[in-house]
Amino acid sequence: MRPSLFVPILLILSLAMTALPVCAAPTHPPWGSFVNAGGVPPGSVLILEITHKVTNDEDSGNVGYWALDDYNKHVQVWQAPDGTFYVVARYTGKWYTFAGALSPGAGVVQSKDSWGTFQGGYTATFTATSFTPTFGNIGTFDYGGTKADILLGTYVAGQTGPTTPFSFRKAYFVGYANFAYLNWGWTYHYRGQTWNNYDYGTTGDIVV
Repeated sequence: MRPSLFVPILLILSLAMTALPVCAAPTHPPWGSFVNAGGVPPGSVLILEITHKVTNDEDSGNVGYWALDDYNKHVQVWQAPDGTFYVVARYTGKWYTFAGALSPGAGVVQSKDSWGTFQGGYTATFTATSFTPTFGNIGTFDYGGTKADILLGTYVAGQTGPTTPFSFRKAYFVGYANFAYLNWGWTYHYRGQTWNNYDYGTTGDIVV
């Protein structure tokens, strides 16, 4: 799925995963133990904790953007004793797909408009020269995704993805660099179907 930093992260993640055989993916947890913040380096100090709502975030599948997402995002950032930063981001929300869009797993044409739920997140590290400590709810951000772009079907058809994503690093950190994912993953639900999009592979599909 989901984060959008300077370029649509889900596009990068999905393209990176397409070479992985589905059979190599282990069983996916419904969330992923990495979002419980258990990996925070000892002695770290929480310097940012924000929540916000995101609307119209285009969600990337194996073949193209397949849905628009509305969700709540919870971001925590710690400064480690060595000066680096550790982030845990959690997402919970709904996805909306459309007749004619392609399913996230196998790229099956969707027969109707529909919606479902998802949750997930990521952990990562990065560096920065300074920061502004921030806590609380920071509002709602429209990422600018459109149904028309989803219906283009594939990345190679000219899909642009979300056009106005919000970056907490750009907003609250100066001189940030060296962003690296440690773990990431999202699980999507539709009636009895599940699509898992994790850093070690994808399983399932959402076909409506």
